[in-house]
Amino acid sequence: MSEMHNWSKSKLFSILSAINPAEWREFRNFIVSGIGGPSGKALELYEVLSDFHPDLNACSLTREELFFRFSRQKAYEDKKLRYAMTDLYKLACNYLKIKALQIDSRSADLLLLEELARRGADKAYLSEYESETVVNDIDIVKDAGFYFARHQSEYIHMNHFLPRQKRSDESPIGEATRFLDKFYIARKLQMLCAIINVQNIMAVNYDFFMRDELLEQLRNGAFNEIPLIASYYRVLMTLTEPENEVHFEELDHLLISSGNNFMHTDLRDMYQYQMNYCIKKINQGQAHYVNKLFRIYQSVLERKVIFNNGYLSQWDFKNIVVIGIRSGNHDWVLNFIESYRNSLQSNEQENAYVYNLAYYYFSIGDYRKALSQLRQVEFTDLYYQLDMRAILLKCYYEMDDEETFFYHIAAFRIFLNRNKMVSDYQRTIYRNMIKFTTALKKAAWQPDKLETLLQEINTVKQIADINWLRKKTEEKMKK
Repeated sequence: MSEMHNWSKSKLFSILSAINPAEWREFRNFIVSGIGGPSGKALELYEVLSDFHPDLNACSLTREELFFRFSRQKAYEDKKLRYAMTDLYKLACNYLKIKALQIDSRSADLLLLEELARRGADKAYLSEYESETVVNDIDIVKDAGFYFARHQSEYIHMNHFLPRQKRSDESPIGEATRFLDKFYIARKLQMLCAIINVQNIMAVNYDFFMRDELLEQLRNGAFNEIPLIASYYRVLMTLTEPENEVHFEELDHLLISSGNNFMHTDLRDMYQYQMNYCIKKINQGQAHYVNKLFRIYQSVLERKVIFNNGYLSQWDFKNIVVIGIRSGNHDWVLNFIESYRNSLQSNEQENAYVYNLAYYYFSIGDYRKALSQLRQVEFTDLYYQLDMRAILLKCYYEMDDEETFFYHIAAFRIFLNRNKMVSDYQRTIYRNMIKFTTALKKAAWQPDKLETLLQEINTVKQIADINWLRKKTEEKMKK
């Protein structure tokens, strides 16, 4: 008898694991129906594997044991096992194709249209074709795929149906071409935005065919009536001409007026480009973009664009709190923390809720409540641990509790030195925070030392909470 087989490397087990428990019984009916093709011994193999589904990787059977259980033969035949596994794999593929078509109604409708034309079912064909062409273009959600589907519909009409009709019938070739152009340009702009975004981070080069010619046409107003194309064009311009703020404002207007007609993924990506643009402007010292970023966060919350599978990321939750506080919307932030607490994943709720509530209390100067919040939970995530220690440091500084302040400084240093999960960058910025906050505490009210300290802070730059440090130093200099 051979050793236990590593089924995790099997493509069959991979695809069967993708079929969820609710679909597993339906898959059996699909096998029995014969719709997916001949099953051979696939059903018998399915029955054996049902004992392990959905955790098929936990299957401890050897190949021989698996064969004997579904074949009931006494002699092992590897070829028969492979045939059964291949048959079951093909059936699973065909089952998932049908499931995919149930989700992707566009592709299913086009396949039906083509099949009706091929079979000569003219009345049924025309009924389906006309339902495709009279779609209300104002209300329908459009992505690049929408225009490609409309192109395919006209292309099918042109090639499969019209050749049998009267010559006087108008050819859809013009419509087919126009929809193809809209698809091509929308998708090309989408990819170009992604490429330039990557190039802003990494030194990579891509050869983008006819980029300059396309942009020249768009600058002259081509396809400006198509909101999806106009929006991606403005995204592209914010990436390539960030100094021209008109592009940002135009994109903002388009998302407000036409965003409801975009697919969730397109809308999410466009808002993310907008957020990144605002963050860069804020980092360049343009503080008025804090309010713009706050308004964008309000929009993505209202439209639920920021949610992933119904949940809000703990880091998006934190970013919203930080920007809300920086923009001065403290009451809104408190309401957000309480209202959206349950939108977090259950395993992230406690850390995110407690930390952000503590951050809120610190921001309004209620340091004792901030400290009380932070004592309620043992933070498990390193980022929270570091940020929590930074808030504690600032609270003790603000409360002028020197004994506790210096005790915490010592504990913070030890944490940074001993925790191997802390990156070099994190270690640097938090060590610098400790260094300069300590120096600020010791400088008291000596103007010369404070001015030198501020210059050094602005020179070093790699400091956690650098804006808070600048503010505290400047406050002391004015007294």
